[in-house]
Amino acid sequence: MGIRHLQTFMVRRVENGTYTVQMDREIRNAIKSPKPPLVVINLMAMRGLLNSDKRGLLCGSQIRRVERMADMLFGRLTDAGAELVFFYDVKRLRNKWESLTTHQNENYDRMIDILDLINARVPLEKVAETCEHTILSNTCINLRRIAKQHGKIFITTDMECDQAVAIYATQHNALAVITHDTDFLIFAGTWQFWHANHINPTTLQVQAFNKQALLRTLGLDWQQMAIWATLAGNDFFKYDELEPFLNDLAPHHQKFYKLAEYVRKLPTKKKLDAGTVHSILGRVYKNRNIPTEAFEWFQQSVAFYQIDTPNAVCVPTAKDPFSYLLQMEQFFVHTVLTGAPFNCTLLFFDYRSTEFGNYFEIIEPMIARIGGILLYHHRQERQHITVAVKRNHHEPHSFVTVPVIFPTTITPPPVKDLMSKETNLSTTLLQRKLQLLRWVCSDDLKELEELSSIPPSLLLTLLVLYRLRQYGAINMFEVNLLLLIAHQDTMDLFDPAKEPYPHILNSRVCRLGFLFQKVYNQFLRVAKALGLPEEYRPSAPYDGLRFHNYYRLWTSKHIKQHHIEIIADWRFNKQT
Repeated sequence: MGIRHLQTFMVRRVENGTYTVQMDREIRNAIKSPKPPLVVINLMAMRGLLNSDKRGLLCGSQIRRVERMADMLFGRLTDAGAELVFFYDVKRLRNKWESLTTHQNENYDRMIDILDLINARVPLEKVAETCEHTILSNTCINLRRIAKQHGKIFITTDMECDQAVAIYATQHNALAVITHDTDFLIFAGTWQFWHANHINPTTLQVQAFNKQALLRTLGLDWQQMAIWATLAGNDFFKYDELEPFLNDLAPHHQKFYKLAEYVRKLPTKKKLDAGTVHSILGRVYKNRNIPTEAFEWFQQSVAFYQIDTPNAVCVPTAKDPFSYLLQMEQFFVHTVLTGAPFNCTLLFFDYRSTEFGNYFEIIEPMIARIGGILLYHHRQERQHITVAVKRNHHEPHSFVTVPVIFPTTITPPPVKDLMSKETNLSTTLLQRKLQLLRWVCSDDLKELEELSSIPPSLLLTLLVLYRLRQYGAINMFEVNLLLLIAHQDTMDLFDPAKEPYPHILNSRVCRLGFLFQKVYNQFLRVAKALGLPEEYRPSAPYDGLRFHNYYRLWTSKHIKQHHIEIIADWRFNKQT
């Protein structure tokens, strides 16, 4: 993320390149009535910190514990007097597909390597240590839900999120930006850069990176820094394209200094004209063919760092009749109605095994049905959804067209009515929304009266378990156990911090826990698209440590009736 090797350079080579900040004290010292100090947070960057327990992550995460950790961290910053503003990135896949598919394919390979260690019964601690830098964050944890309780959230769609953060922080005189991307060392601005991966949630100490120290070390101004960062290699102009040029400039340990020397000699004091760019590219690709896209890469990269001219990286969009959905954070619905593809990611699903069947086959009928609901009143425009997904072990991530299935016995309300916050309309439509939700899961559940007795907070869990059981991916023992843990988690009946780590992971339990969460997230997407109230859309009530511990306990002893009495009434007459 950002400029390769720059973080190491800041730590090892730049005098005063990093320093320690006591965040709460820094915030209190910056309080100037009546306006509180502003801290701008890239929410996606917080995933690393909140997934730092690698052993717990491999078990499937303790979702309630992670969410509480985020809640406490944000709460302590606001208690110190800060105003928090969060930014969250929503990618448009067509614009990012090449890099996204490469990233997802690499992620799958990493997951398979980790699963091979788990299958080989390597101790959990050893797996966590060996794969510390390749274990993926659990994206099923919904940080937006927590962030909303502590500050305003801005969603970026057409502009690069990092640039949007830098612009906002600069325009609003922020005290600090919390992120993990070294691009923030290149943006001008007086705010501090607090590194998201180096926060101690207990002490509230953070490692900060000193932009001015880097500027002094390189002897560049901010305009030159944008060119320097571009030629050092970033998300726009890839390092692999630039590596021969950098190697020709100097040995590795000298490359940043020599690159700065090269940039200082460029005629860039006023404006970077096309002739200068072509001259630079000629030097970069000396004795190599210059890719036709290189000029655009260079221009986009330099423009990205110009936070006083944000239009340089905004993607112009035609008039969008569904733009109101973006303001409501109904991104999936917007994607379906505009015909854009949406991404279905995997999380520790092994397509080499048939033990759980095929993940895409589990979720495809759900996608087809929610698509039919949303396109019911727009069927003249399209009758399919485009999904970016991996469907088997050998096939890479690719675009797949899924024909939608329209409901025949229930008439879906128009999308605007589904999304409406008007109290009377929402109340009137609630039962029909729930009926549609059940239909998305299965035809068998449309009229099932027993579902009315299920607490709203557990309804999605029941539907997930029903779908997995119906598909044959899960047995009754596992249904009962997951439902019991969901109930205990929802009712706060145990302390996640007291759950012991298993010594060795059970491969089936590990993969089943992640499968449960991913299918749960699909149902969350459906429930939100139907406009169901938040009480029906809690985070997945799952604790990976407890699932592993109880699974071992229950397989070593017979299940007694009193173990499952509390969930007996919610088991669809044992159909699940």
